[in-house]
Amino acid sequence: MKNTEIQKQGWFEVQSQQFEEKRFFQMTLLMTAQSCWGSIAAMLSLQHENYILLSIVAALTMASNSAFIAQSPAKWCLGIFYTSVIANLLVIVSLLLM
Repeated sequence: MKNTEIQKQGWFEVQSQQFEEKRFFQMTLLMTAQSCWGSIAAMLSLQHENYILLSIVAALTMASNSAFIAQSPAKWCLGIFYTSVIANLLVIVSLLLM
């Protein structure tokens, strides 16, 4: 993809096109990384006995994994993935600072 084409499109559009080109490779990598972040956030939630955060983390992680497995459209997969990663990182940072 040329640099001028990237400038005309948004960052998310470029990400979704690259995801579609190598769907199964990227799906595997993103699913593994996101599951690791989700499990760390779940462990910290359990250590702090915060079951509300545990429920949120588990639901977002499962939603992301199910979107990948169901082969949802690329924008859905990436949107849910980024939401899950950001939420998991916020939970991890907030619980580590407690």
